[in-house]
Amino acid sequence: MSRFSRPKLTVGTVGRWALYGTLGSWYALTLCQQADKPHPWGVRIDPTSMAIPNWRFFAPTPARHDFNVLYRDKLPNGELTPWREKQINKDRTMLQMIWHPHRRMEKALFDVASELLSASEKVAEIERVQLTVSYLALLNFVTNQVDHHPDAVQVQFLIAQSAGHEESVEPRMLFLSDYHALGEKPAVDAEDGGDLCLSK
Repeated sequence: MSRFSRPKLTVGTVGRWALYGTLGSWYALTLCQQADKPHPWGVRIDPTSMAIPNWRFFAPTPARHDFNVLYRDKLPNGELTPWREKQINKDRTMLQMIWHPHRRMEKALFDVASELLSASEKVAEIERVQLTVSYLALLNFVTNQVDHHPDAVQVQFLIAQSAGHEESVEPRMLFLSDYHALGEKPAVDAEDGGDLCLSK
């Protein structure tokens, strides 16, 4: 027998090449799923994207702006305090790549603000907007989770859009609430991020 004769195919060899083919096809379909228009084969094989992942997340149109929630108090004589913003997070640090609990609060504010803006575009009557969960959540936040002027009797909040750390872009007001009465609330620790849960 020639030493250059063709080796016999074994079950192990066939299984190994079958595995290589399966993994190679999976990898190719995964790459196709990252395109703007996923390959029809990938959609047909895995319509739920459970087996063939899509890692684009926000792409191809990532979020380019931040939402800022500001508030001001109204005093008994009708005077208004300056607009203030509750600083949930300080400057970014390397540690936040591993441990960043305040990120949940930032994401919650972003989601609630987005939902409120969407509701305000669909509903013309402000009275109906004030009954939405997103409006009540933000009202609860600016009523109970921030510091107020000692003599404040009412609070008002607004949602502004900014370009994050891009200071050259002027913030833009997107939503302005009505004034709402303030009751006697305990002082809030300045380091406490609070929450967006509705009070019972």
